[in-house]
Amino acid sequence: MVKDAFRIAELEKMLAERTAELIQQSEELSVINSVQEALVKEMDMQAIYDLVGNRIQELFDAQAVIIATFDHEASTENFHYTIENGERFYLNPRPLDKLRQHLIQTKQKMVLNTSEETLEWLGMEVLPGTKFMKSGVFVPLITKQKVTSYISLQNVDKEFAFSDSDIRLLETLANSMSTALENARLLKETEQRTAELAVINSVQDALAKEMDIQAIYDLVGNRVRDLFDAQVVGIATFDHKTETEHIHYLIEKGERYYPVPRPLNTLRKHLIQTKEKVLINKNFDVVADAFGMKRIPGTESPKSAVYVPMMVGEKVTGNISLQNIDRENAISDSDVRLLETLANSMSVALENARLFDETTRLLKETEQQKAELGVINSVQEGLAKELNMQAIYDLVGDRIRELFNAQAVMIVTFDHETATEHFKYLIEDGQRFYLASRPYDRLRQHLIITKQKIVINSNYEEAYAQFGLKTLPGTNPTKSGVFVPLIIGDKVNSYISLQNMLTENAFSESDVRLLETLANSMSVALENARLFDETNRLLKETEQRTAELAVINSVQGGLARELDMKAIYDLVGNKIRDVFDAQGVIIASFDHETGTERFNYLFEKGERFYAEPRRYDKLRYQLIMTKQKILINSNMAEAFTEFGLKVVSGTEMPKSILYVPLIVGNKVTSYVSLQNADKENAFSESDVRLLETLANSMSVALENARLFDETNRLLKETEQGKAELAFRKGRNIPSRPPTL
Repeated sequence: MVKDAFRIAELEKMLAERTAELIQQSEELSVINSVQEALVKEMDMQAIYDLVGNRIQELFDAQAVIIATFDHEASTENFHYTIENGERFYLNPRPLDKLRQHLIQTKQKMVLNTSEETLEWLGMEVLPGTKFMKSGVFVPLITKQKVTSYISLQNVDKEFAFSDSDIRLLETLANSMSTALENARLLKETEQRTAELAVINSVQDALAKEMDIQAIYDLVGNRVRDLFDAQVVGIATFDHKTETEHIHYLIEKGERYYPVPRPLNTLRKHLIQTKEKVLINKNFDVVADAFGMKRIPGTESPKSAVYVPMMVGEKVTGNISLQNIDRENAISDSDVRLLETLANSMSVALENARLFDETTRLLKETEQQKAELGVINSVQEGLAKELNMQAIYDLVGDRIRELFNAQAVMIVTFDHETATEHFKYLIEDGQRFYLASRPYDRLRQHLIITKQKIVINSNYEEAYAQFGLKTLPGTNPTKSGVFVPLIIGDKVNSYISLQNMLTENAFSESDVRLLETLANSMSVALENARLFDETNRLLKETEQRTAELAVINSVQGGLARELDMKAIYDLVGNKIRDVFDAQGVIIASFDHETGTERFNYLFEKGERFYAEPRRYDKLRYQLIMTKQKILINSNMAEAFTEFGLKVVSGTEMPKSILYVPLIVGNKVTSYVSLQNADKENAFSESDVRLLETLANSMSVALENARLFDETNRLLKETEQGKAELAFRKGRNIPSRPPTL
């Protein structure tokens, strides 16, 4: 009986265990069926990952759930679902560690029940933002005998967290998922291929209708922008003869860029040699340094990029590039495949368009060369008839204005001795400017040294900084500019500049070529006119020197006959008024002890003024310290502020002023000033030279007259003192008051 009772108890226990097992299997089957039903309805890959991940979270005692796939080519794992303690993580791909490699090789699950096992297999590396686990299960998903992904349960609080039934259910789910995921992947790939084919067909249809080369670049570039998750799209061609890259389409974050051609870097040479794409999905800056890549001004450094060569026959003719600025691993295999297909499709269309464009260009060039020859002939005819230097500058400047899309035209000469440029013709928006000479900046020095044109069609702010450029007074900042040197022998004597203030890329290659041709044609004619003008100038200078000498002699003759100080000031002042185009003439002397100037002669517009002495301003101090003339021919308001100038009461503010110091020994004793109240640039170099000569001549005569006047004053004071003394003695008046 005891044996029967024991047997019955044993059978009851077995029955209970089997019943529990059947109940658990039923529950597992229910779970699996519910997951499979959901998988059947869902064909979006990420939605499947999310669906399975969320279901697993509900089923198991695991704070962390991971679903990841393997990229066997790149030896990386890609995280599609990662959650820990209710927080979802979106992690970048990372290289396969020892545990993942073991999963792939063995195709068997991995169960880590203790911290020691975890440490042994995973080391101390944890996913960013997560905790180190104490127990974990890793179950591989296998498709066609290949481990394509895995599911992992992890518990960060306790060891031995997962039972055999947990592991069995997870394996069953993994097997169920493998098929669904593979079906979804194949369907998605089929849909993607269909979409890619539609894209390619639409691009090819558009290419077949379009033969304008730039329009094709724009069409393809815009289509690529619509298709890909990339803030940057670039299309460029290679010039193998000059080893340069020409960027025909470049857009970043919606902004279009127009870079100038640049030398091929190591990456472009690599594309040409290998004929293979270059994919950079991480560590872009490191790879960019290795390839000698430089950012185009104004753009940002990407985090992901792909460069796909375009080929005609066996020759790489250019490349298409996608770049993502925000994140790494942004460019997928399907992105690369579609871009390669587009590149192959484009290459032939682009080459056909290029050949058509080249034929059209050559035809246009022939017609343009005829037109250019007509322009050059008309200019040369005008130059042949004209030998007046300024008239030639005006003739050429006016003709250039008619020819080009430029609001500003400049013709400027160089004075290499003084390192200054002289503006012979400057017009902007129909307004003529007459500016003073100014020192060379770095751009002018570059023109002189290289003897090469400078074309700045974009990023003019950078050019301003690079070359130290400054906007000319009264003019507007430039957006496009061309500077072409005029060369005689081996020397740059001048240049012509076209400038557009409204648009970038305003000047085409044909514009530049025509301007260079005109410059070459002008150089000889301008040099001939310059030599003729120089001969006339020297002749005029000789005549002027003779006239100046006559003026100086007449002044010196008057000074020699006159020793009265006031009479000398009047004589010289009146003579200066007759000689110069100046409404105002000043002769003033300095009293260095009191720091004041005394106005000995002050005339403005025919009226004599008698101003009170006044303290030195900054300009007078500069005259005294430097012993050099001061000529201010423009921007008088700025000069007044800079030097602290003040208008003498009753007089007008001048527009041009010239101050020449009078020096005796090594000391500035006085000055002569010419002032014009009506116009800027009123005083020429010859005016300055004649006034300086007069000042030098006057200095000695004025000093002699001053000494004579001082001697007379002292003599009179002595005689007056003697008379006072005699008077006091006769009246018995003390010679000085008694001391109290």
